[in-house]
Amino acid sequence: MEQSSVLPQNIEELTAEYQRLWPLLPVLHANIGKLAGKDAVKACAKRLGMLNKQGGKIGIHFEHEVDMDVFQDYLIYMHRPRGLSLVRQMLNRNRYQQGSDERMLLENMAQARFSLFWVRELHPAGGCVLLDVISGDKVFVLDQTMAQQSEVGLLIALRLFPFRNAWMHTGATMVFGRIDDAAGLQPQGHRFNEQEERELNEENIRRWRQIIREMEA
Repeated sequence: MEQSSVLPQNIEELTAEYQRLWPLLPVLHANIGKLAGKDAVKACAKRLGMLNKQGGKIGIHFEHEVDMDVFQDYLIYMHRPRGLSLVRQMLNRNRYQQGSDERMLLENMAQARFSLFWVRELHPAGGCVLLDVISGDKVFVLDQTMAQQSEVGLLIALRLFPFRNAWMHTGATMVFGRIDDAAGLQPQGHRFNEQEERELNEENIRRWRQIIREMEA
């Protein structure tokens, strides 16, 4: 397969900076998650079918360890009271100084988008090229682990945010099998609005959880 034109020329520089910054991401996610009140958590769990009633008490039921990552990702990026995600709310609080790594990451994270992607190319030194099967965009995503453990042809759902002249993902990845022939993919060339993105996110979470149930049955 011919290499994509989206492959950055400065891949080594980007990879080094990505490796330095990646440990900050789960810390930021945890701090952002603390902004969520009980009503927000309950509302998101209800939308995702994760509420469970036991002993007269209603709580969140995680069927799989990765459920927690997927739920947190949805909560802090897609729960948007008054149109502001928890990520955007944290950014607006100006908790981190201008010029800090955390501030830079937050500014980029506020531009995150969720979609369904096809793994087009692997570049073990730094990441992989993904095809957005909704919009048709091709993007280079920094992630050495994904590049080394993934396979060309995998269909995955995840959230990306811009980073320099490439992209990073938020860490909650759902795998839906493999499609070897890209000719069967017909991107819609469509940009989702907020409601459409949320519906796609919820649909893929429900579908992914069902796949996990069937695998473990």
